[in-house]
Amino acid sequence: MRASTGSNMSFVFTLVIFIIYGTFNTAMGAHPWIYPSELFPTHIRGTAMGFITGVTRIASSIGTFLFPMILASYGLTVTLYICGALFFLGFLVSLVMAPETKNMSLKETSSLNKSKHIEQDSFASKKTAN
Repeated sequence: MRASTGSNMSFVFTLVIFIIYGTFNTAMGAHPWIYPSELFPTHIRGTAMGFITGVTRIASSIGTFLFPMILASYGLTVTLYICGALFFLGFLVSLVMAPETKNMSLKETSSLNKSKHIEQDSFASKKTAN
């Protein structure tokens, strides 16, 4: 006898979908903590990571608020196309703007976006100068 869900999907298909979903969410959930922490210099890393976390939380809240309204107004197909378009837009922005950190040390990646202005005006540089 074949195990199935209420909509006659096979158990294996449902299991594969859950595995894909879990893998995707694990990767997306870890991304804001891993990649940005490599890019910011040590003297601003804590503040920058706090800011990034705040931005991701606000964006998640907006998405959670808008999703049911878009779904009710336009239906499932259009809503999922909008979600796919937003993911693709994020992919393009990351592809164009995000520097590659493969095979680089943390010190090298932290210096990718360092400017003299930030270094001179930072609290850490003033504290060590005294």
